[in-house]
Amino acid sequence: MAKKPAAKTAKAIAKKKPAAKAAASKTILTLNVNAPGKTYPRDAVKYAAARKAFLGFLPKTGPGMTQTEMFEGMRKALPEFGSTSGWWMKTVQLDAEARGDVIRDGGKPLRWKRVK
Repeated sequence: MAKKPAAKTAKAIAKKKPAAKAAASKTILTLNVNAPGKTYPRDAVKYAAARKAFLGFLPKTGPGMTQTEMFEGMRKALPEFGSTSGWWMKTVQLDAEARGDVIRDGGKPLRWKRVK
């Protein structure tokens, strides 16, 4: 009785590796201040645009901005992101906070400002 060929041979897997590498180069690993040590892959181009916009409107001096103000700022800065602008704002904010680029004041309502 003849063996059936394996669905995924070593050659087939080797052929897919370059494509996987190319896809990986278009992603960036982000951090989350609420989950230390864990990383999240995100689209590098969108992340770069969102980070630039976010750090562009976030003040360096107090009192900082509330989350609602940051959502509004991101919608104005990146209208092409549409309904996902808030998601990208939060992704960038959590990553920047984990990296020490942004701090929150701890008051009520919470406010954020840039450190650098």
